[in-house]
Amino acid sequence: MTKQILIALIALWGFTSYGQSFEGSITYKMEALNPNPEMIPDSTWQEGIKKQFGEKGYMLQKYFYKKGNYVSEIEAGKEKGFQAYNPKDGLLYSWQENSDKAITLNSKKYMDELIEIIDSEDTDTILGISCKSVVVKSKMGQMTLWYNSDYFKMDSNYYEGHIYGHWEPILKKIGCLPLKMEQKGFMTHVVQTAIKYEETSIDDKKFEIPKFKELIENPVN
Repeated sequence: MTKQILIALIALWGFTSYGQSFEGSITYKMEALNPNPEMIPDSTWQEGIKKQFGEKGYMLQKYFYKKGNYVSEIEAGKEKGFQAYNPKDGLLYSWQENSDKAITLNSKKYMDELIEIIDSEDTDTILGISCKSVVVKSKMGQMTLWYNSDYFKMDSNYYEGHIYGHWEPILKKIGCLPLKMEQKGFMTHVVQTAIKYEETSIDDKKFEIPKFKELIENPVN
C-alpha cells in the first residue's frame, strides 16, 4: 500500500510541475530607443525608426505559448513576420508573411556568453501586476527583466538546452515569462513591454511550421 501511495505522489508531482506552465498569448510593444543621444540627434533617430516601424514608431509582437512550443506574430509598419520554435530540432524559424523561405537559428548555440543573473531592487507595475526584476549580465551587454512568479509560470524543463537569448537559465531563475525586458548593449537600447495577455487553450496547429522551399541558416549564432 505504501508503494502505491508513493507512486501516486510522484505521478501527481510530475503532472503539477508541467501543468502549471502558462498556455495562451502575450502581446508586447517593442520600442527601439536612441542608444546614444549625444552622438545621434533624437529627431534623426525617430525619423529612421518610423521608416522601419511605421508612424507608430514601434513593433508589436504577439507570442503564443503551449508547453515547449512558442510562436510569435510580428507587426512592423506594413510588414508582418513570424518566428516559431521547434522543440524537436531546437531551431528557431523566422519568415515573412507569404514567403516560401525561412531563416533558421540554432537555439542551442549563442555567441553571447552569460556571466550572471542577479536580483535587482528595481520594481514596476505592468498590466496591473506588481513586478520585481533581475539583471542578466553577458559579455555583449546587459538585460533587465521584470516579472511576477505568481503569473505566467513556465517550466524550464520544456526548454532544456535553449541557450539562445539565455532563455533556459532565465526561466530557471525566475520560473515564469517576463512582462518587461530592457536590453542595452553596443548601440542597442530595446524595451519590450507586455500590453495585453490571454490565458486560453491554443490549438497545436498554431505551432506547425510551414513547409518552405528554401531554408537559410543564420550565420550569426
